[in-house]
Amino acid sequence: MKRVFVEGGTVHVTACTPEGRAVVFPDCGTSARRVHSRCQRHLADTSVARRPVVIDLSVRRLFCDQRDCSRCTFVEQVDGLTIRYQRRTPLLHCLLLELALSLAGRAGARIAAVLAVAVSRVTLISLLMALPDPPATRALSSPRVLGVDDFAFRKGRTYGTILVDVDASAVIDLLPDRSSETLVTWLAAHPGAEII
Repeated sequence: MKRVFVEGGTVHVTACTPEGRAVVFPDCGTSARRVHSRCQRHLADTSVARRPVVIDLSVRRLFCDQRDCSRCTFVEQVDGLTIRYQRRTPLLHCLLLELALSLAGRAGARIAAVLAVAVSRVTLISLLMALPDPPATRALSSPRVLGVDDFAFRKGRTYGTILVDVDASAVIDLLPDRSSETLVTWLAAHPGAEII
């Protein structure tokens, strides 16, 4: 760390990565020491005393000396502080993700403002949309309490039926239409539902 100062209500932390330290190249796994150049990263971090924090980090761009490597240079990453192509620290990213999961758009943005983190509701929704889908859970046997509802694949044109295990709060299956015959066929193949 080189310097910490407050400017315009924001805490700025200026730092740089050390010279001479070898870094493992992410593609080929070889050790790289030869410096191409330096570049500045400006990372938002969690607030301190209700003041936003920006880390101005100088990182090295290094050469790869392997001839058969797909990339010639790469920018070093600092574990626990930088993520490739991100402008937030992992700590702030996790905080915003938790806010998005708990409160979603507008409410999450209001709480983030109280925490001195400038983020819009659209950004929080984008964080949610970037999450991977949970693994599909298909029950081997029919659940005790089965929820049945219809939904639109395409509004006004194509409808389907969604089957939910109410006890586990998990989607079990999606049926291709909303006809009673399809549901009866599914129930015959998966007996055991006590409440529908």
